[in-house]
Amino acid sequence: MRGRSVIMVLALLAAMAGCGQAQQDGKRLTLAAPRDLVAGPEDPYFVHETLRVWEPLVTVDDELRPVPALATSWDSADEGRRWTFTLRQGVRFSDGTPLTAESVVANVERFLRIAPRQSAFFSLDAGMEAAYGRLGRVRAEGGKVVFELKEGVADLPGRLAGFFSMVQSPKAFAGGDSFGDRPIGTGPYTLASWTKGQQAVLTANPHHHGGAPAYDTIVVKVIPDANARVAALRAGEVDGLIDKGALLPAQVAAVAADGRFRVVRSPSVLTHYLTFNASRPPFSDPRLREAADLAIDRRAIAATLFAGTARPGAGFLSPVFGDLAAPGGTPYDPGRARALVSAAKTPERPVTILISAAETGQFPYADVAEVLRAAFEQARLPARVSVTEATKSAMEAGDYDVFLSAYSVPNADADYLFRRFLRSDASWNVDRRLGYRSPEFDALVDRAAAETDQGERRELHHRIQRLLAADRPMIPLAYQDNPIVTTTEVGGVTQNVAYVTDLGELAPGT
Repeated sequence: MRGRSVIMVLALLAAMAGCGQAQQDGKRLTLAAPRDLVAGPEDPYFVHETLRVWEPLVTVDDELRPVPALATSWDSADEGRRWTFTLRQGVRFSDGTPLTAESVVANVERFLRIAPRQSAFFSLDAGMEAAYGRLGRVRAEGGKVVFELKEGVADLPGRLAGFFSMVQSPKAFAGGDSFGDRPIGTGPYTLASWTKGQQAVLTANPHHHGGAPAYDTIVVKVIPDANARVAALRAGEVDGLIDKGALLPAQVAAVAADGRFRVVRSPSVLTHYLTFNASRPPFSDPRLREAADLAIDRRAIAATLFAGTARPGAGFLSPVFGDLAAPGGTPYDPGRARALVSAAKTPERPVTILISAAETGQFPYADVAEVLRAAFEQARLPARVSVTEATKSAMEAGDYDVFLSAYSVPNADADYLFRRFLRSDASWNVDRRLGYRSPEFDALVDRAAAETDQGERRELHHRIQRLLAADRPMIPLAYQDNPIVTTTEVGGVTQNVAYVTDLGELAPGT
């Protein structure tokens, strides 16, 4: 009996070893992100695009240009008032039902009903005009999706790219405009389970039109602390770190030098901005906004605090926008900054530099804020740093003077940044006390959105950016590259300029 027991134990150990080897061979992958990439059923999208549970009609390439996803092609007519999208054939949702033009229309109509609505990812608080322009109606016609607009839109595919053209089965929100228990998309993975703030478990979608992904299961853990993420990576608890701010800039060199890991770093649309509260003194005075701008040594911040993972900010739009991004930038001139403060009078109270506690786990904001504080004080602008979880509440209460945060776009169009943040009627502008009111800016934004001539549209975007450079409601501090990392046993790692890692392309040993 004893001999049989030993044999059984050995057999069990062999089986366990076999299971471990199967996992190593690529059946299961564990990743970590700084934030929860599942927002839940009340969110407009339920899950972030990175998880590849749902797919959009249109996505973006490495130069932020719209390219096909669920739509294979599109064309416009009537000077941009009518856009027709041809759908990919043979696509099924994860429940096995087919993708149809009617199901796409149902998603667009849902967005129109629920906007404006907040999201953990990209809010619809700008209304759907930022995505569709002035939409008259959307309808299915011969298996295609037709958008009919009241005014021409030059770049509807770019506006739709990513989040604003998310497609899920209408069954996922059949009980109302919020989702049920699970998202039902067409991506290579489905959401099997989710523990809020802890992890999401993804399993392969058996109906994916692109075939089965390499991994049967991907677990994405939520680890907000940057040091804890890297510790988990080094300990072998996770196979990679993804999403914005996956690695702090100061961690990149050491992780990249470790032969066990592969760091992928690429330019992104992510930009660090300083937003002024111009609804009250001192920054209601444009001279003091200019002084703050001149006081900042962007080159030093990018080289040291961002450890070379970011480029110094110049024009309002990131260079990844291509020729829509205007040249320019404010020189570092602390002497001129002091002269402006002297002319305007030194504020009686310290200015508050507001940062999000959550973002300190993604970017070196605590250190950046201290450098900004010192720079402001050198310009005779006394300052203090405020770190809080509730930045939205602080801003809506007007309890800040300048806010440091990173912003991106959900699509391929700069209009989102202009329309969501800075238009005179934008909820962000109004509710968060930016105090920016410019009829000239509003008119230029509206003209650029409708302009179909690419040369004229480029000039309008440059005029918009020159105006913002003069008015300074928001100023770019740095353009962020986004470093992510996996072990060398994981291949197929790519990341687009919207810092979306394609989990469907991950594969072992390639």
